[in-house]
Amino acid sequence: MTTASTSDEFYFDEAAAQRACDFFRLKCRHSIGPFAGKPFVLEKWQSDQLVRPIFGWKRKGDGARKIRTVYLEVPRKNGKSTLAAGLANYLLFADKELGAQVYSAAADTDQASICFTEARRMVEADAQLFALAKIFKKAITVPETNSVYKVLSADAFTKHGLNAHGIIFDELHAQPNRDLWDVLVTSTGSRRQPLTIAITTAGYDRNSICWELHDYAIKVRDGIVEDTSFLPLIFAADEDDDWKSPETWKKANPNLGVSVSLDYFERECKKAQNVPAYENTFKRLHLNIWTEQDVRWMPMDLWDLCDVYAPA
Repeated sequence: MTTASTSDEFYFDEAAAQRACDFFRLKCRHSIGPFAGKPFVLEKWQSDQLVRPIFGWKRKGDGARKIRTVYLEVPRKNGKSTLAAGLANYLLFADKELGAQVYSAAADTDQASICFTEARRMVEADAQLFALAKIFKKAITVPETNSVYKVLSADAFTKHGLNAHGIIFDELHAQPNRDLWDVLVTSTGSRRQPLTIAITTAGYDRNSICWELHDYAIKVRDGIVEDTSFLPLIFAADEDDDWKSPETWKKANPNLGVSVSLDYFERECKKAQNVPAYENTFKRLHLNIWTEQDVRWMPMDLWDLCDVYAPA
């Protein structure tokens, strides 16, 4: 909801929300695929469910952002990296934060670099941003505001002492433990309106930091836990949905027909039906269903047909 709030604590700043959306359209360009070179015009789900709520909702007391943590769980090929790159650039260039420190983090440096590389290409494609920035292999600096956007390695013990204004945490499901997440989130303590954005597909490890955030996001979404600073956004099929149905594919993939084609889904689904070991991969990465294991060697419907062995 992006209309005026009746809350005693928060209000919706329409100008701030529109300013963030306009930044994507005016300052960010796609760099790969059929949209390469074209302005990044946000899809309705991206603007109305993510960008506008993040930058529009503010606290009445000091005008700072209400949202401090975003958990976006969406299947592969739905434009996560491009969206994250635009958000990182907004936090770096347009968030009116002097000395902003923005970081891309992931389970390894290569994964963290995906978002950064896309953000760098956006800066290089815009004359105004390019003039403001100094671009390095793993960093973009803005000398005018003493701000920086960096790619981080996965070594948590080296991250103490950071003072993060923005964190883009990519593919949280791949994190081996919670150490890096905790170090980075606690580094935002002295900022006025820090923003941590976790963007991930579903995983299978129910003892991970990602599952912890997934579970928390559902509780916030469903009103079980009240946390006005947390924005949960999960696109996924339910476990009892027909995973072979195009309706289920659309339910879990808001960018179906935009950044991911129906033809691709038809091929991958057929593969998952013919190759049992690929079924869990399809469900987890393309339907965002948390599976019990990484791969499954036999479909459950065939397992159920097997005779039960009972020793004499």
